Amino acid sequence: MSLPKSTPDFRNLFESAPALYLVLSPKLEIVCVSNAYLMATKTSRDEIVGRIIFDVFPDNPDDPTATGVGNLRASLNRVLENKVADTMAVQKYDIPIPASEGGGFEERYWSPINTPVFGASNQIEYIIHKVEDVTEFIKLKQRRNEQDQLTEELKSKADTMETEVFKRAQEIQEANQKLREAEKAKSEFFANVSHELRTPLSLILAPLESIQSGKYGAVPEKHQKFLQTIHNNAIRLLQLVNGILDFAKYEAGKMKVRLESTNAKVLLRAVLNDFESMLRGKKIELVYDIDSVDRLIMTDRYLLERIMFNLLSNAAKFTEEGGNVRVTADWQNDILTVSVQDTGIGIPENETANLFKKFNQIEGSSTRRFEGTGLGLAMVKEFSELLGGSVHVQSATGVGSTFTFTCAAPVTIDEPLVHTGNNTVSLVPKYKVEATEESTIAPNDSSFLKVLVCEDNEELRIYIVSLLQDMCHIKTANNGVTGLQLVASWKPDLVISDVMMPEKDGISVCIEIKSNPDTAKIMVVLLTALTHRDAMLKGWEAKADEYLFKPFHPEELRTRIASLLTIIKERRESDYQLELKNDQLTKAYSDMESFSYSVSHDLRAPLRSINGFAHILKDDHIDAFNDKGEAALNAIFRNVSRMNDLIEGLLALSRYDRKVLERSEVNTNQLVRSIINEISRTTEHKAVIKVHELMPASADRTLLYQVWTNLISNAIKYSSKKLFPEIEIGCSQGDGEVIYYVKDNGSGFNMEYANKLFGTFQRLHGVSEFEGTGIGLAIVKRIISKHGGRVWAEGKVGEGAVFYFSLPV
Repeated sequence: MSLPKSTPDFRNLFESAPALYLVLSPKLEIVCVSNAYLMATKTSRDEIVGRIIFDVFPDNPDDPTATGVGNLRASLNRVLENKVADTMAVQKYDIPIPASEGGGFEERYWSPINTPVFGASNQIEYIIHKVEDVTEFIKLKQRRNEQDQLTEELKSKADTMETEVFKRAQEIQEANQKLREAEKAKSEFFANVSHELRTPLSLILAPLESIQSGKYGAVPEKHQKFLQTIHNNAIRLLQLVNGILDFAKYEAGKMKVRLESTNAKVLLRAVLNDFESMLRGKKIELVYDIDSVDRLIMTDRYLLERIMFNLLSNAAKFTEEGGNVRVTADWQNDILTVSVQDTGIGIPENETANLFKKFNQIEGSSTRRFEGTGLGLAMVKEFSELLGGSVHVQSATGVGSTFTFTCAAPVTIDEPLVHTGNNTVSLVPKYKVEATEESTIAPNDSSFLKVLVCEDNEELRIYIVSLLQDMCHIKTANNGVTGLQLVASWKPDLVISDVMMPEKDGISVCIEIKSNPDTAKIMVVLLTALTHRDAMLKGWEAKADEYLFKPFHPEELRTRIASLLTIIKERRESDYQLELKNDQLTKAYSDMESFSYSVSHDLRAPLRSINGFAHILKDDHIDAFNDKGEAALNAIFRNVSRMNDLIEGLLALSRYDRKVLERSEVNTNQLVRSIINEISRTTEHKAVIKVHELMPASADRTLLYQVWTNLISNAIKYSSKKLFPEIEIGCSQGDGEVIYYVKDNGSGFNMEYANKLFGTFQRLHGVSEFEGTGIGLAIVKRIISKHGGRVWAEGKVGEGAVFYFSLPV
């Protein structure tokens, strides 16, 4: 009679594991720990379980350069925020020595990885903190006894290089974080600016055109010029916004070429018609010769129109009264060539090289005479290239300029070609590559990376090899067991594995690769016909880097594998990566700075004209309007004011991103009370504000002033509709940080939308309910993140909200 099997003692199995494991709760409390970890860190289970990890393992107070706590905290926060594993660079993180052994700290080096564990509701329940002690490796050369002076010099160089490698790894980690923040800020900005700027513009143009049409009462002829001036500036503002958004769309990779059958002459004539009356008003003659392109071509009508619009706008801007603009077009050999020649001011020879760069303008920002964002010619270049052409310029100062662009323009085929009988062309790829498990297929290029293909279907395996053999060294395996043997012996850089395979499936192969420290960094791409959610989750849980679904397009496979191989190469070139990312970061901030100036000057100028002439109409001619006309005019004033607020907010975001931190000891009590006094002096409110004793902060005083101002103003605004509005301000001491808060009993919010609060232009209440631009809390987050802190909020609809921010001690 057989005895029933007993349930394994999983706690005993975990604690006895030979690797170094620590399990944390989402609050970063230590839940359980392996015996190996306790031994490595000289701690006992009773004294550390239930405590915050940073209370148990603080930074070495005798090492002013220690970054262990900060780097580990940032990694754990990324896991909680992104819900994916986070592999850290090698860290110098000293461990406390027990008092029984003399106290102090022991220098240690670790290779950590933090992995989330999810519960039934897909929320993180635990974080597994796994480390490998690499101290002996780092110190190996330090312990060698030098035999002579040469050995001593070599050791010194080796130590310097090891220290430099560690330092560079830390710098890469910091640069990556800053670049992620800069790119995220840029993406958020361009994603929201379209709606936020176009909406008030529409609300300016709509009532304005109704007034001009006489819908709200007859407008005397002498007043029409004011309305026309407002209308012209609103249209100019809309064109500026459209140009900026077009370029943002292109940079984000969202500008797609959509070819359609188009009559080239009709399209060019339509654009010229739009400019003809404007040029005539400036007393500039427009001459054109476009008859030779009277034919149907395949092109993207929108991109072609934008190219012509920008070139003609440029010509009109820089050509003085009495000059002329000449447009010629020609079509030969499926190429459309268009030239726009003007008799304007011309371009200095030393400036032509930079002419097509974005945000570039010939005159300096502080001395320029001509308006514009500096994006027009950059868009001409990029859009011409999207259409398969190019652009160049010939110019002479004082004589004028000629811009010529080309684009691919094949003649439209009236009817599609039809293949019948023996002329039918097969679309099935023909391939034949001899490949076995022990063979290596690759061109003679030592720089190529190694790819292992695990696929049990011979034809598909050979086909994949045929697609990839010109970009990498390849070995193949027809099952998971053979594949893992090749992983161990050949050490590939990337593994493409089918999920359904004999002997050992792809999921198991992926798990074994990723769980082995020697192979964990090998990228794994799972190839599967199973597209349902459960199958995909198993792959992600196995830490697969990418999924490809059958049937796949051959170009998709090539493109995605090429992309992954590029990523692998980039990871190996850490020094180059650091320099590249720093350049990208500098460029991102430079672009935002240039853009901010353009926004400040070129978006404000039309608004000032709209506002000024609207006031003239109201002050001098209000009697000419009926009640609805006066309401339409007031709508213009409201939306001009709203656009001014939006622009100010955008400029503030840019200023705070660029500002260099000037940390000092800030008396938070004095700062907050001065802000409350200023708000009470300039704003009418009935809120009772209670301020507890606040701890001093190590921060940039100017930026911290803006944070407190935004949070307190927000609390006053959103509690203003309460009969007895109350606001409470206080702080508490956290683990290595001070947490400040502003609490109100106002309208509150649904916690389901809490993650949207700190995004640019994100609002949970309508403008009619509470005024605002949706930028204030975004500024708070940017500033606190810049200080190395964090922001969050809690609330309940109708019962108020609490906004928190932390600053490192």
